[in-house]
Order: sequence, then structure tokens, then C-alpha cells
Amino acid sequence: MDSASILVATAGIIVGLFLAYNLFHYILFLLVTHPKEAGKIGHRLNEFERRQLAEWMPQPDDCLKHDDENRTYDDVFGPYRDEHANYSTCVFPRAAFTKPYAAELALLKPTDGMRLLELGCGSGAAAYYLASRCNVEVVCVTNSEVQADICRRKFAKFGARVRVIVSDFDDLDLPRGSFDAVYALESIGYTKDLDAWLARCWEMLKPGGRLMIRSPGSLDHCRREEDYRSVSVFFENWRYNFLGANLLVYKMRHLGFDSIRYRRLPFWAWGLTWNFLQHAVLWRYRLKMRTFVELESIIWRTSKRFVFGNTYNTVLATKPTWPSWSPSSRNGTGAHARAGDRIPSDHRVM
Repeated sequence: MDSASILVATAGIIVGLFLAYNLFHYILFLLVTHPKEAGKIGHRLNEFERRQLAEWMPQPDDCLKHDDENRTYDDVFGPYRDEHANYSTCVFPRAAFTKPYAAELALLKPTDGMRLLELGCGSGAAAYYLASRCNVEVVCVTNSEVQADICRRKFAKFGARVRVIVSDFDDLDLPRGSFDAVYALESIGYTKDLDAWLARCWEMLKPGGRLMIRSPGSLDHCRREEDYRSVSVFFENWRYNFLGANLLVYKMRHLGFDSIRYRRLPFWAWGLTWNFLQHAVLWRYRLKMRTFVELESIIWRTSKRFVFGNTYNTVLATKPTWPSWSPSSRNGTGAHARAGDRIPSDHRVM
């Protein structure tokens, strides 16, 4: 084969890989932006999900600790201060000519005049994108002063439309019925009281408002004690609670949300995205996080079917427009609750 043929073949391979890369991410984009109805999940929790709720919830002194008990959140992520990036591994399309948060835009459907609340805003990349696309007001919440400083500089161009609150989720107190949408991208796993977190979202949403949660990891399909113990080691190291779609839908349904939709992408799919690989290298070699050493050990000794079949979850729910029921009526006396409809506690789930 002459040099010209080699160059043509090489160019063909490069073009083919580029097209395959974009096709793969476009398929992920279509899946994420077209979640399916959650009617078949969220009706019961398996043994390991029930144990997770009892054994894995972060404690008050875990609030700012990541990867190493001697380093705080700002110590870990402080060196990573790219004003226009995010250190989340959230599944967003990175195909050519797309923006990282186009999927969030498609799911939340913001329009001019809407008010959005982001719980766990990171470096503010998602809020910046949404506020750039339409005339919305966004309130961002973070428990990190480092993140807040980044966001304030980034949001200066929006004036009062985009602002930052430094607060822990579990201490957040905002007016009832004041937001058209609430979204959390990988941050819900840090809450120390899941039920209170979701109930607070319900209260802050207007009737018809949307709650969107993205969360990596799941115990939906955990079937072995050995797998549960192995993943528990990762939780102990990172202090992040992996809340899967089944568990979130279960909680949302009993709280009163309806029109719940979800999408689960297996690890082998979202773990191959450029965004995930880029941030895996960043976390491991730039931030020098011990977590990845532990994670490699966990993967080695845990069922590969469980690890690579584990999911990245997107859950989207709507608060009903009828105003007569709220979490306070969970004792079965509210207008929405009928006789015999009392919501079971987690301890009584079958």
C-alpha cells in the first residue's frame, strides 16, 4: 500500500471514529431528553435499598468532608477553578455543536419569567447556560464559599436575575410556592435527610412545577450481600449516598408528585462519555483524590455485572396543580388522602 492510500485510510478511520463518537452521544442525548413513564418502578424497595436508607445517610459532621477526613470540600475542589467548567460527571452530550446543558434545557423547558432553584450549583455552569438562553431568574445554592465566589463572578453579567446562597441543603429555608422548577445535578446524595429534602422541594415548588434530579449509582439491582458491603466501603470513603431511580420514584410518588418519568443509563454507557473520562482523569491526577484508589479496589472485588450494570439516573416529576394536599397531610387526613391510603413508612416497606 502506497503512502497516499495509507493517508486516505487513516483519514477514513478518523472520520469514522468522529461520526461514531457523535452518534453515540446523540443517542444518549435522545434517551436522556425523552425519559419514560415511571409506572413500573418505585412501588417497593429491595432489601438493600431499605438498608441503605438506614445505614448510609450522611451525618452532620460529614457536610464538608470529601475523600479524606482532613480535607474539606474547598480543600479538594479549590484548585479546580475554571470559570466556565463544571467538575460534575453528569451525563450531558458532548457531541459536536452541542452545549453541555442542552439536555437540562429540554427537560426543564424554562420560559421567560420563570424562577428556577438549583440545589448544589457547583461552579454555576448549568445556571449560567439556562440564564443565557432565556430571561429566567435562577437561585443557586451551594455550601462552598469557593464555589459561591466563582458563581458570583460568573453571574455578574445577569445582575439580580441569578444569585447565589451559601447554605447547607438541610438548613435551606425559602418561601413556599416560589419556584417553577427545582433541579439538582448529582447533589442530592449529600443530603442528611432525604425525606425532608424532597418535602422541602415540594413546598418550594409552585403547583405544576417540575423537580429534576440526576444521581449516579443505584442499589436497584443489588442482589448480593457481598456487593452491598463492597459499595458501602465507597460510601464510607466518599460520604455520598447513591440514590437510584427506584428509590427516588418511590419517595416522590408517596409525597404526591405525579407525571413521574425517569431514565437509567448503565455505567458502561455513561462511563464511556468524554465528560466522564475527562473528569475521572481530573479527579485522579489533578486533585489527587484517594477515592479513585478505593473505587478501583471495589470494582475488582465486586460483581462486574453489578458494577457495569449500575446506572446513572435522571428523574423528572411534576407537582400536581390541585392545591389541597401537601406533605403535612401524610397522616391520611388531607383532602387528597382517602381512607386506607396512609403512606407507609420506610420501615414497613415490603
